[in-house]
Amino acid sequence: MTTTEKSENLIRVCSVDELTPGNVTRVNTQPPIAVYNIDGDFYATADWCSHDKSSLADEGFIEDGQIECGWHFAKFCIKTGAVTAPPASEPLAKYPVQVDDGAVYVVVAG
Repeated sequence: MTTTEKSENLIRVCSVDELTPGNVTRVNTQPPIAVYNIDGDFYATADWCSHDKSSLADEGFIEDGQIECGWHFAKFCIKTGAVTAPPASEPLAKYPVQVDDGAVYVVVAG
């Protein structure tokens, strides 16, 4: 999905309809961000697994509000970024998400 800037700290991720419940997409920022739709609510975390920099959006699996790394099976709470299963020991960075006029935006530091 294409990302476009709405303002200096707000990046458009996609339309609400493009990211259906139970799915995740990657935002190609530095560092990359994963944006999730969990039962119609949107969340954003760092995309790279804190254990070994695997892309959670590209290689992870969503189940029960958690994202599981496709490489070494670490798990994280999507809502909080907290580690829920090893081998990861560091939580994922969280990013605020805004929905405005049918579009999903992530807020990044300026």
